[in-house]
Amino acid sequence: MALSNFPIDKSYLIATWLASAFWGAFTVIFIFSLISTFTQKSRPRNVFTIAAVIAMYTLSTVHISLVLTRIIEAFIVHVGDDGGAISYLANIGLPLNRSKDMIYVTTIVMADTILLWRCLMVWNKNYWVIALPGLLVLTTAITGYGAIAHYFLPNPYIPETVSWAIGMLITSMATNIIVTILTAGRIWQLTRRSSLGKSNIRYNYVILMIIESGLVMAISKTLEFILFELAPDNGLDGLNALYIVMDCMPQIMGICPTAIILAVNRGFSSDESIGYVPSSKGMPLRPMVFQASKSHSPASGDDGSLLPSHDLAFTSSKNQEFPV
Repeated sequence: MALSNFPIDKSYLIATWLASAFWGAFTVIFIFSLISTFTQKSRPRNVFTIAAVIAMYTLSTVHISLVLTRIIEAFIVHVGDDGGAISYLANIGLPLNRSKDMIYVTTIVMADTILLWRCLMVWNKNYWVIALPGLLVLTTAITGYGAIAHYFLPNPYIPETVSWAIGMLITSMATNIIVTILTAGRIWQLTRRSSLGKSNIRYNYVILMIIESGLVMAISKTLEFILFELAPDNGLDGLNALYIVMDCMPQIMGICPTAIILAVNRGFSSDESIGYVPSSKGMPLRPMVFQASKSHSPASGDDGSLLPSHDLAFTSSKNQEFPV
């Protein structure tokens, strides 16, 4: 079948299969991350991150349950109705679909908030840096829940509904791109500032995972926005591949931060993966660990941001802390 006429029933079947696979992967990562977190008594636990990951897994589990329920309703219960499964799946005003999309919006906002918090930690709690992304997250929440509110109208297929949804997708996509650039740029800046002459720097695996997880989410949201622009308003005909990505997003947005926590707890930030910078010319290399300073020395900048060398925490790998 031509790509320009991708039916909504086929789209939801593929989406359910992929989302279930992602949920299975998320479940394994989530369980191992919790086990590694609570069995390592020497490492301080970050309450915000743990609570956020548990909430993300709970929401993603409820979401995939609603996805599976809709498939059963469409292909078993309502298959003999006028229009069959296609008409049922295309009806966004049904209570089951409203609940599913409400959870979808909530996971978007929560995932963007986690990225925002991580960026704040990398920038040593400089709130001015995250001012614009913070406003974008707030806008994402307003436009997302505003779009869902239109589902309660007698006729939800109106231009205003599409406009609110476009606003949500654009602001969330922009948030992921901006925050990823800010986080990666700050780490790159710290790496350069910490170099004295020629340095043998090996990027920390966990830091790379932070950057890559942001890129995965940004790429996924960009693809979602493109498919949304190509999708028909009523879902009855045309290219409906949007729902493949849309139903997988809660799982993807949960896997990324949880995988980082698991990587830190499982010791991927060991001596073999930390960076090294020379302490002075002709002297041995010393380990470089990215860690925000909790106090500001006279050498620190007035804005409270991290400065090279002395303001980075040069410690052994056992004392490493990462904003995960």
